[in-house]
Amino acid sequence: MRLQQGISLLEVLLAVLLLKVSVLGALAGQLHARQIVAEATQRTQAAAMAMDWLNRMQAAGYHTASTPPAPPLCTADEPCTSTQLAAWLHQQWQQHWWQGAFVLAHGGYCIGDDASSLQLTIYWQGRLLQKTPDNELCIAASGLLSLTVQVAL
Repeated sequence: MRLQQGISLLEVLLAVLLLKVSVLGALAGQLHARQIVAEATQRTQAAAMAMDWLNRMQAAGYHTASTPPAPPLCTADEPCTSTQLAAWLHQQWQQHWWQGAFVLAHGGYCIGDDASSLQLTIYWQGRLLQKTPDNELCIAASGLLSLTVQVAL
């Protein structure tokens, strides 16, 4: 009977294989965690944008307007109308969120209003999702992650 001296090549290969599988599993977990953090960051950003928009619309008396924004300075003699104020506040919201450094990944928004409510939908592209044309997004943000805020008037 021979005594075994050292370790065999098969044992070394099995140990390396086990190490490789465990490292790859840890890396896959890290990648998944980064994707989840990125999505959570985008969702948090969209919630902050929606709250800011809602606060601005409350300040304007819940009006949305497609008219040109009011001049930055309204006077006591010529006060801004609620429509002008809403348009100006919306323009300020756009400049702050959509033209700054806080832009969502391939994101956008649509605003809907009727006699009884205002609705803001903010959408962005998540992982493994495809972007659809903007005109379809106001109907349904299909293929994208979205956050909708609706307020009754």
